[in-house]
Amino acid sequence: MSDAAKIKILIVYERSGMGHEVMANILAKEILQNGHFEIISYTITELLQDPLSELLTKAWVSAWNFFMRHNWIELADILINYLMRLILLPIGEVSSVTAMHQTLDQIAPDILICTADTAGKCLGSWAKEKQIPFFLVITDLSVFIDLVSPNATHICYFSETVNAVQSFPFTLTYWSDELTRSSKLSEQIGFIGRYLYDFVICYPQNRIYRNIDRDYKPQNQARCEIIGPLRETKHFKIRERKKLRDRFDLSSTDVCILIVSGSFGGNFCTKYLKSLQNLFLDSLVVIIACGRDENLRIKTEHIAGKKQNYKVRTLGFVDNLDEWMSAVDIILARPSAGILLEAMLARTPLLLPRKAAANDRGAISFVEKYQLGECFSDRQDLNLKIRRLLDEKELYQNRIDALLKKYPSTFEEQSANLCRILLRSLES
Repeated sequence: MSDAAKIKILIVYERSGMGHEVMANILAKEILQNGHFEIISYTITELLQDPLSELLTKAWVSAWNFFMRHNWIELADILINYLMRLILLPIGEVSSVTAMHQTLDQIAPDILICTADTAGKCLGSWAKEKQIPFFLVITDLSVFIDLVSPNATHICYFSETVNAVQSFPFTLTYWSDELTRSSKLSEQIGFIGRYLYDFVICYPQNRIYRNIDRDYKPQNQARCEIIGPLRETKHFKIRERKKLRDRFDLSSTDVCILIVSGSFGGNFCTKYLKSLQNLFLDSLVVIIACGRDENLRIKTEHIAGKKQNYKVRTLGFVDNLDEWMSAVDIILARPSAGILLEAMLARTPLLLPRKAAANDRGAISFVEKYQLGECFSDRQDLNLKIRRLLDEKELYQNRIDALLKKYPSTFEEQSANLCRILLRSLES
């Protein structure tokens, strides 16, 4: 161990705007603020120390955000979630292993934690070589192959993700062939070729993705820990809806719908704001979380300026969105694991479109399985589901409460639980 008084923990993430950096910050700044730990954070590109890698990362992040902002979900899925993993993933891992391992040697952590995609194989082989604990924090509910490693302990929110993780056959090339800095060129080329054979030529039987919409037959014994919703301190606070409504100038008789699109903003919010024009409810207030998307705020206010059968309010970037989530009756959101966890902790039912990128489909499956909200297919279905949520709101809240009772109920309990898992890993 690097220091008897301090355990050095390296958190690896990427600035991708899809939950990875958010979770890295939650871990570093809140959950792991413990006298036992020294926390260091690096992005994947910082570990590689390669300007080209940083440029490529920025390019694919910009492309993803562009596609999602315009609601081009299928295109984002095909080009980034699937084609990049099917074709570029093995090449990237082969080319990065030496540089990444050399930087890790210099940092010399006692525990390695990764919240990002695509780095698990390189990080896992280094951790195995140095015999230190390695943790993959899965920030979505569904998983791709690069978030599953035989060398890792997988930190999962719920048991459904564990089932997905353990459904991959570790006999396939991606897991059975080790990549290290000493791997010869012939071995690297062989790995790429066998990977492409397994997952491109034989794609019908070897899928790179698992949703949580079914029970899979276990095919590996990957180590996993279930910890429940993992969020910041503020999300665990118990709030009184009436007090929040008074503070936000919302009447107790208002029907309030909060539309959230994460950091993407864009067409999602305006599309569903327009869809609510046919929803005739007394005292309907639609609140749009615009974040830093100034164009979205302008478009929203333009729509609100027209004669509508509802009131519209816009929120810029605020640090109390969690309170707004607790104050409203329904959260209409782009599906994601993050919004699912935050809505659950706010005790507010979710309303999600069924159309979602692969990495977000787990949120839809989870909401439907436990009936924590509703999912809709089109405008007519949207209106029907809103009325159902309003008519049976207390029933949805009771289901949320029943599910949350299985997991840590306070931030302090959650933090202590994860710290115990990390400390225990050093004893084995």
